[in-house]
Amino acid sequence: MKFTFKRNSQKSDVVERAKNNLWQKFEQANLRLQYKCAHWLERKTAHFSRLNWIVILLAFIVFTGGCSIYLIVKSFSGNPTENITVIPITKPANAIPLKEKPLELNEVISKTEFEKIASFRKYMDSLDRSPTGKKTYDSIVSERPGLLDSLTIIENYYYSHLKN
Repeated sequence: MKFTFKRNSQKSDVVERAKNNLWQKFEQANLRLQYKCAHWLERKTAHFSRLNWIVILLAFIVFTGGCSIYLIVKSFSGNPTENITVIPITKPANAIPLKEKPLELNEVISKTEFEKIASFRKYMDSLDRSPTGKKTYDSIVSERPGLLDSLTIIENYYYSHLKN
């Protein structure tokens, strides 16, 4: 058993290392691209004087500030039909329900019905424990995969109503 678990952990380690390696390659490529862009911009702006940088900064401030002021003024004085309106969500008339309503268990299960369920549970447990009945148990479980879960739910429901 330990060998199997160790083997699975080795596979997950290999996958993790591959992911980390891929991520590291992506980061290296991103850094190379940033480095190249920075050097290109540096070469293009190497001859700018202090006055040129001040003019560029002021132009940037005026442009972004103007855009911001325009958007603020437009939002207050704009046409009300362009505003976002809130419309309540309604269910379409021709909608097809995907699921039927879940069954509501309002009735209490009678004692005879519960005894039948309990005896079936004991039968299934005995099939599971015996080597000859294991095949029958497996075929029942494969044909009805939620059967044992349903039995557990019914038993819990019965016991919860028995306490009340």
